[in-house]
Formats: sequence, structure tokens, C-alpha cells
Amino acid sequence: MAITYPVDVENTKWSLYKISTAEVVSGRHKWCNQDGVEPVGLDPDFTYLLEVNEAKPTYDSATHKIEKTTTIDVPNNTITQSWDVKALKQTEIDERTPANVEINGIKMATDLQSQAAFSNMMTLLNEAGMADTEMVMIKDCFGASHAMTLADFRTQAVAYGLHCYQAFHSA
Repeated sequence: MAITYPVDVENTKWSLYKISTAEVVSGRHKWCNQDGVEPVGLDPDFTYLLEVNEAKPTYDSATHKIEKTTTIDVPNNTITQSWDVKALKQTEIDERTPANVEINGIKMATDLQSQAAFSNMMTLLNEAGMADTEMVMIKDCFGASHAMTLADFRTQAVAYGLHCYQAFHSA
């Protein structure tokens, strides 16, 4: 018996699924005919599964990871790609966190490129003649922006510079 699927023939994708081996034989196919009717004479060991792709959820990549999952539902003729957000183990968090120093709750990267950027920013702000009460932005080692006054930035810049200097001379 032919089954009619309500499909947008141009944009909908399908997977060919082999029932006896429980495997997806191939995927990302357009529907094989324009009228949305399942092909006549299809081997009964095969079925078409509508590909459903769920949107990726938002998550904090510093503390979580995302894993792709596939759910096959033969009775409803669907194959769904979804996402699971899983907490990272502390060892994984440590591996993903660049070398840094924490100053006033902000983790600042201590690699040479970050030190140079920090120094260049300090020079720029000094040359611009900004007032100590003006707001500036810095990025932490994860790329998140933090706002502070120029006076606070200067205090943090000195602490950051001293940390990097001591680390350089203790190695």
C-alpha cells in the first residue's frame, strides 16, 4: 500500500533505512517523486525516514559540551538529530582553560599574544588622554567582555603585568 507523505519536496530531506539490519543506508536525499507518494514496489525491508534536525541549544562552552544524538522512529518514519548538553568534568575544564591569572574575579590569559594586546591597550588608553572615570572593556581568557572604569583597568593592568613579569622570571 502506497503511503502519501506531506512533504515540501524541494527542501525536505529523507534517509533510506534498512529494517532488518537497523541501519541508515543513506541520507540527505530529496524525495524521489514530486507527488509525495512512496515509490511502488519498494523492498519491504526498506523504509524512508523524514530527517528532523533540532536546533542546537545555547550552553556555556567553558563548563559544558554538546553531543549530537540520533533517534530513529520507524513507526513514525522519522530520524531526528538532536543535541544533549553535558557538564564537563573538572579535568576537561582545566584542559580547555588557557593559562591565566585571576584578578578581581576576571581570568586574564597570560600567553604572549594576550600580554602584548594588554600592553598595546594600555598605551592606546594613555595616549588617548581618557579620564579615569571613562568606561573601558577587556576580554577574559574565554572571550567574555568585562566593563570597568579606566582607573580600575589601570589597577588591574599593574597586577596583571606584575604577575606576568614574575612568571617570566621564575621560569
